[in-house]
Amino acid sequence: MNQSWAARHFSLSNPEHDRPADLAYLLRRMADHIDELGVDPMEILDLTVHQEITADGPWWSATLYYSPDHSPDTTG
Repeated sequence: MNQSWAARHFSLSNPEHDRPADLAYLLRRMADHIDELGVDPMEILDLTVHQEITADGPWWSATLYYSPDHSPDTTG
């Protein structure tokens, strides 16, 4: 049986001139945005974290994939 659902996503990165190499800062901002959107933890499908190497050092970004219409199958 095939099941499918639509996923939403959003991405954040640290501002270029405000702590771009601070991963903890990015993750706190990501958590705050998840709370602002009201995303339930059971709706989260994936969180990816990416590091781009620049001349000034690492620049972090993250993308959250979630599905507000997804209800996990708990019947086994």
